[in-house]
Amino acid sequence: MNRKKLFYLLGVVCIIASIVMYLVGKESGRLSELQDFWWLPLPLAALLLLIANKNK
Repeated sequence: MNRKKLFYLLGVVCIIASIVMYLVGKESGRLSELQDFWWLPLPLAALLLLIANKNK
């Protein structure tokens, strides 16, 4: 797997993780902290997707 695909895949995984964190935190009363911090993986996802789209 080349570097561009790897960064793109990791960026998508970070976006999926933030969606899952929001949904799990919304449903569970004991895990409500996840709903408060669902946005934390998004800056990493943006950085990884920018790196994946960088022209060489």
